[in-house]
Amino acid sequence: MNGEKNSRQFFSEYVEAVYKQQKIEDYAGNPLIEALPTILETEEQVVDAFYSLPTVKAEERNLPPLLRTHVIKRVKGFIQPLPVHIKLESKISVLIRQSYLCRNPIKLEYKKKLQLLNQLKTENNVGIETVENYYRDFQSTAECIFINGVSGMGKTTAIRRILELYPQIIRHSVYNDQAFTRTQLVWIKIDCPYDGSFITLCRNVFQEIDRLTGSRWNEKYGYLTRSTSTMVMYLTTLLANYDVGLLVIDEIQNLYNAKGDPAEMLDFFVTLTNMFSVPIVFIGTNRARNLFQKNFRLARRVQSDGYIEIANLKKASAEWELFLESLWEFSVMEENLPLSNDVKEVFYNYCQGVIAVAVMLFMFSQNMAISKGKKLLTTEIIKKTADEDLNLIKPMLKALRSGNPFEIAKFDDITIDEDAILTHYEQNIGMSERVQEKIRQKKEELEGIRNKVNDSLYLEFITSGLFNSIKPDVIRKIIDAEVDKAPMNLDYEDLRDLVLELLQAEKKKTKKSKLDNVVSLEKQSLLVLFEQAVKCKQHPYEIFKKHGIIKNPITEFLKVE
Repeated sequence: MNGEKNSRQFFSEYVEAVYKQQKIEDYAGNPLIEALPTILETEEQVVDAFYSLPTVKAEERNLPPLLRTHVIKRVKGFIQPLPVHIKLESKISVLIRQSYLCRNPIKLEYKKKLQLLNQLKTENNVGIETVENYYRDFQSTAECIFINGVSGMGKTTAIRRILELYPQIIRHSVYNDQAFTRTQLVWIKIDCPYDGSFITLCRNVFQEIDRLTGSRWNEKYGYLTRSTSTMVMYLTTLLANYDVGLLVIDEIQNLYNAKGDPAEMLDFFVTLTNMFSVPIVFIGTNRARNLFQKNFRLARRVQSDGYIEIANLKKASAEWELFLESLWEFSVMEENLPLSNDVKEVFYNYCQGVIAVAVMLFMFSQNMAISKGKKLLTTEIIKKTADEDLNLIKPMLKALRSGNPFEIAKFDDITIDEDAILTHYEQNIGMSERVQEKIRQKKEELEGIRNKVNDSLYLEFITSGLFNSIKPDVIRKIIDAEVDKAPMNLDYEDLRDLVLELLQAEKKKTKKSKLDNVVSLEKQSLLVLFEQAVKCKQHPYEIFKKHGIIKNPITEFLKVE
């Protein structure tokens, strides 16, 4: 079946198989493994693959407020590698390759297994137990992983980052110079339906395969029967024929919403791993942990090293300190808030080390600061943001503070409409900017009117010739000061009268000042001449007469007409 469908159009991107030499002998000679990317060998390689820290340029911090709200959203792509991510990547890498060991399409044993599967598919009413008995003699190496943790700790983000290291679709055509036509789906990820129905979950897998390959299996298998055992047969057939290396099922806690026993529903997944060695990664919140504790068959599959808990980061831990320092670099504020102990204390108190909450709090706090026209983020703004925008998750944060696992398990999801809050801030900032722009326009309009009045009054009083004794710059200052403090609705004539009074007062003041200067100069000259007469031992009369201050009476009164 795989080869027959190879010529159709693919709805998703695929890569042509490129076979690589294997350093591990067990993996050599298996085209499904050799076509996979090279195994990451060091922790540094895994960190590089995970690390995603968007940057903020210095000039972006000086952008208009509304534009900075767009820059803030870049932080949603922030991923800080954690030790648990390195562990998880290694387990997924091993899980996929080990599952392909007993599914080598070159080996005769695997071909027999496929033939048996096709034979059973044609038989009616084949029970799951019967199918498992048929495959009991075949080797199975598939295991399961259960990723458990507090909502918002990036479980889904981490697994998606790891899956992106692999091409989802690999198309084979020739292997070792022999025709080898197959379509390999390295991984499939789906969400467990909200109603917890296994039938609906199978249909979701069919739809995903159709989306990736352009097939129509959901039409053929999805609604043909409501028998769970038959649906398992169809699902197993597709997973086998498309060489699915890993099945990821997120939101597994939704099985609690199923009509039947959720623990029994997990038996169907055990059947998948038993029949065709398809490993499964389950992702769920703390509530889902009870599902595995109640199902012994699945608990055996999820061995001691198959359970991975991604807990909230502990206060003052190296992971939290590194995460916070990296997050703090993504500030769009004009001034930087130092990451002091007080700031760390406040920030942790309101996010409790939950990554998603920390990122949201950092985004929302900056938005609030910008909306209030602040240049600097403060602890007061962080507290106010937490109280207003994270109000719905206060019970969850309270449970985390208590450390009580039973209280924590009550909260399956973080119910914060992140986009709505960010949009609200954008609208507020946008409205604030529009209002500020209107104010700026109004001020400019008023400034233009005042300048026009100033120029008119200045021209009128300068050209009148009435105030030539006053310097022009003084006249300008008097007019500017009076116009600035006068009400805008004051008539031009009234304003002119006010300025006229001020100029007249200034004119009198200037005239008196000049007269005082003259008198002062005369007084100063007489004193100088008097001191000169004393010094020369002459009568002051003679000195004054010599300088023309005292005139000769005979000459003055006997002038010839």
